Amino acid sequence: MPAFNLTAVQSANVLAVLSKKLPIRLPANYALPCALFCLCISNLGLCAETSHRLDSLERSFWLHASLAAQSQRGYWGPHFAPSAVPSEDHIRNAARLLTETYAANRLYLVYHQECPSGDIEKVFCWWRQHCPRETQLVPTVVLRMYDKENSPVFRSEELRRFVEFCRRSISDDLFAVYDVYSNREQGDSLQFLSQQYPKGLIRVGIQPDEVIASPFNSAVQDTWSGVCHGTTNADWLDRGFGAETLRNWVDARNRQSCPVAWDLIAVAWDYHATERGGYPGYDDAARNMPLPAGRNRLAAKEILHTARLGLLAGFSSDLLILQANSQHPARDGTSNSFYETLKRGTVYRGSFSEPFNEVAELFAEFRNGKTTVAD
Repeated sequence: MPAFNLTAVQSANVLAVLSKKLPIRLPANYALPCALFCLCISNLGLCAETSHRLDSLERSFWLHASLAAQSQRGYWGPHFAPSAVPSEDHIRNAARLLTETYAANRLYLVYHQECPSGDIEKVFCWWRQHCPRETQLVPTVVLRMYDKENSPVFRSEELRRFVEFCRRSISDDLFAVYDVYSNREQGDSLQFLSQQYPKGLIRVGIQPDEVIASPFNSAVQDTWSGVCHGTTNADWLDRGFGAETLRNWVDARNRQSCPVAWDLIAVAWDYHATERGGYPGYDDAARNMPLPAGRNRLAAKEILHTARLGLLAGFSSDLLILQANSQHPARDGTSNSFYETLKRGTVYRGSFSEPFNEVAELFAEFRNGKTTVAD
């Protein structure tokens, strides 16, 4: 066994962690042996909750680069009308809110040909210009539409030109593929992307039952069905409900070798349909509800306490679903939808503001390196 040089403080910290796990009191002079024992079995996750560097964790959002209220073309099918292109002021306002007020250090900027390629290059350049240099911008594409045919979004030459632009102007080492369906065959486009980004290809929206497989090096995991499950937080923490599901998902990722960022959410399903908040069997923007207050904090705590050191990339949040639900007439309506508040540079105060603000508050705490959810 190699020699370990632990300070008295380090030994005491390890002992404190270990004593939480054991139903016995340990004499003070057991500190160093226990510290060594804990280090030897740290791959089991016993020390994870005190080891994550909070200020270095990913704090990301995924959203349309175009901030288009209606982004149907290239997503639901090829024949929808193009989306409107934002102004530079819109992007400037959004960049300030997302990185300052909402405390993001990474943005996954989603593009699926909803607006013309010449326009989107200009938009991406505005994002790079108006975000702080330390904010990572990750171009994120949808490769397969969600129509019955699973139509490809890009022709090979279109994707090649877009990637060349991104490598030249936005990011030469990070790129992402967005898909919230499990194990879809992505076609030759994925092989091309793997050649262009051999060490930095990210899967955004990966489902719990999917393995993070080559050519992806890391992932952002969808957690909707786990985080939503339970009308009250007491329900969520009960056996067989969302907290147990989330722990099982994190444990499964602990047995793999790729870092994962975990989705914190604002939009939950309809809690009126079942007694204790089980899945109602539908996803309806007219009936979906805000996530219960405090749920994101509970979820973040479970993740921080369960994830192995080195496999927790950080936390993310899906703003596509927030926009899609907030713009519904039964909620905020188009003019007050989430993207519209970003473009105006005003803080979102709509139907889902309470859980979204909880995410932003957590991000700010992580940025400062201190949060009660890590206790």
